[in-house]
Amino acid sequence: MAKVPVVRNMDTGRRAFRVLGLPVQFVAVMAVSAALVIYLGAWAADSNIEARAAAFGAPNIQASGQASAAQHQLPSDAESESWESAFLWVCPLH
Repeated sequence: MAKVPVVRNMDTGRRAFRVLGLPVQFVAVMAVSAALVIYLGAWAADSNIEARAAAFGAPNIQASGQASAAQHQLPSDAESESWESAFLWVCPLH
């Protein structure tokens, strides 16, 4: 009868992939989640600014082909929110 080898350490061929001491899956999920929060926050801020500009009667003008270069000019009595400015500043796509 053949002898069956006994494996004492089950993790011999397994490697732990870590980034900054954290599992790589955790880091990937957190990076994607942060990118989505930033992108969706900037989208909400942009929509809020456009809606507020339309409510005050300001024209919504965007340069053709350069939508990100268009600046939103609000009348002086319209208050700008700080979170809107922060999200638009952080997001590279807006």
